[in-house]
Amino acid sequence: MPAVCPPPRRTRPLPKITRCACATSAPTRCRACSTNSSIGGGCGGGLPCGAEVLRAMFSLILATYGRVDEIGRLMDSLERQTFRDFELIVADQNLDQRVLPYVERARRSGWAVQHLRLAQPNLSAARNAGARAATREWMAIPDDDCWYEPDTLERVARRLSEAASVDGLAIHWQEQVHRVAPEADTPLRLETWRHFQGSDASSITLFLRTATVLSVGGFDERLGVGQWYGAGEETDLVLALLANGACIERLPAARVHHDFGPRPFVSLAAEFRQSRGRARGWGALCAKHRLPRSTLLKGLLGPLIWPLIRPDGLAGLVRSAGVLVGRWEGYLNWRLRF
Repeated sequence: MPAVCPPPRRTRPLPKITRCACATSAPTRCRACSTNSSIGGGCGGGLPCGAEVLRAMFSLILATYGRVDEIGRLMDSLERQTFRDFELIVADQNLDQRVLPYVERARRSGWAVQHLRLAQPNLSAARNAGARAATREWMAIPDDDCWYEPDTLERVARRLSEAASVDGLAIHWQEQVHRVAPEADTPLRLETWRHFQGSDASSITLFLRTATVLSVGGFDERLGVGQWYGAGEETDLVLALLANGACIERLPAARVHHDFGPRPFVSLAAEFRQSRGRARGWGALCAKHRLPRSTLLKGLLGPLIWPLIRPDGLAGLVRSAGVLVGRWEGYLNWRLRF
């Protein structure tokens, strides 16, 4: 029998399916309308009076730095959503005004928009600023170069309205090659994640209860892009949530897209530096969460074995060396400092 989330721990109800504002005097926005209505006679989006709709529940936290065109693709996907009542929080880490046209575009689309400016780039800090500013019960963390399918938010909203005991959902990253079938990894289990044996749960796939994220301190701002420990902030958050008793299910029917592929080769020195920086985050996770020794041992032996079973020339050897050095550095440095 598959594992299920425990009974709800709360008495406060989640947002439920309600009736279109056309049939009531409540200021509830219909998912098919672009305006509110409290007058009977038909929904502006084509739904009959009294049609069941989903109440707004999402804060979409967009931390962005350095990108421009990719943001437009995300905006396009948000404009196509069948569930469109959400707020967009732009955590802007740029020193210039490159993001401003997209902020104005979002406002013209009728969305609730917050534009936060950060003094220096720090992905985890930007996401935390967005979480603190969020006004909705649930938060999502789209990257500035990802995009949703038209029914993604509606599928998530409907599932959250049905599942009172769930603290979060992990949707399906379409382009990702999953090591473990997501359907076999729900709900997420702490012991599985402590051995790095679960399926993937990148931040772009996560829809989490805002208060639950804040209760564990959000993202660790020592981890992630731009920091000495150059990765691991997403796994760290999931581990912290699961250790705190959060129930996170998978929803493979809801999908997010994110193109990724091999980085363009610059130099052997750059390959070593990038691999080393990201690997420090892995070592930090092992130390911070006191992961099993077997997990640490496999992670340290892996870079020695990869070149033998998956030869990738000199560049592959350099990357493996960077990973090995970085994992040791991250683990030992975290143990010594914290």
